[in-house]
Amino acid sequence: MVYLKKFYFPSQWAEEDYLHKFYVPPSIRRYYQNPYPFKIMRNIGLSKLEFEPITILYGENGSGKSTAINVIAKKLRANRRSLYNSTTHMEAYVEKCSFETDLRWCGEEYDVTLSHSNMFDISQITHVITSDDIFRDLQQEHMKRKQFLIKSKMLIKKDIGIKHGAAIWDKHLNFEEDDGEAERLSEGCRIRRNTVPQFLRDKLGREETGMSNGENSFVYISNMMQESGLYFFDEPENSLSPQMQLKLAELLLFMARFNQCQIIMATHSPLLLSIPSARIYDLDGDPACIHKFEELQSSKLYYHFFKERKDLFESTSR
Repeated sequence: MVYLKKFYFPSQWAEEDYLHKFYVPPSIRRYYQNPYPFKIMRNIGLSKLEFEPITILYGENGSGKSTAINVIAKKLRANRRSLYNSTTHMEAYVEKCSFETDLRWCGEEYDVTLSHSNMFDISQITHVITSDDIFRDLQQEHMKRKQFLIKSKMLIKKDIGIKHGAAIWDKHLNFEEDDGEAERLSEGCRIRRNTVPQFLRDKLGREETGMSNGENSFVYISNMMQESGLYFFDEPENSLSPQMQLKLAELLLFMARFNQCQIIMATHSPLLLSIPSARIYDLDGDPACIHKFEELQSSKLYYHFFKERKDLFESTSR
């Protein structure tokens, strides 16, 4: 599914016109000498992007792939959780951008009551998933586990105190029914019958099996992509092992083919770049252009790296 067909960055004339009007005196020019995101796309010769069900922006650090993701997502008013790199010039730059989309998703349709219908607005189906989102989710999971451990320590202390303390048993012959001692005695008997793990399971429930950061990241992405729509990913391979990256590549391909998802991703992971039929924009090119997976510089680097060590792999496989 292709919701977003084309995206146009500002022309050279439009950028120069804005920067000329934004002239500032030399005394404060240092503060404004980098009018980000102006000049970024122009410097790599990128004026337009045309999208497929899966489109990948590839490039080394500082190539502009994350900038392109942020600009497009802001123009589409995408749903996002994390903050992103921005300046006082971002609004002006985004205003000069334009895009083409399926007419059903252009945001100009009206329902039978002549009221604007958000179900046809591309912003309602567009989501941004970044490494910061994933790390925030991981921190929340770590916090839940830490709270569980704190509660466990408190209950273990109580368990040991009741098992080895005699005060409650000294009073069991003369307590009143409504003074709370009956409940305490009952709990004391139950604790004495159970082991510590049994006592904790009764109080806190069974502890869920912990997953690694990579597994949690994969689950987070899977949960976020349950609905059809347009999804932006900014380096989702962070914290993922090679095996998990391959699983993520399979997941993204499945979602694009069978769940009506369109995916636009910034990455330099060779395992994600190898997704079949993905359109890859090489932002390291001069100018930026479409390349095949095997034509990318990083793919060639990995190829030569392992080729030079071919004997090591052949010797271990004997």
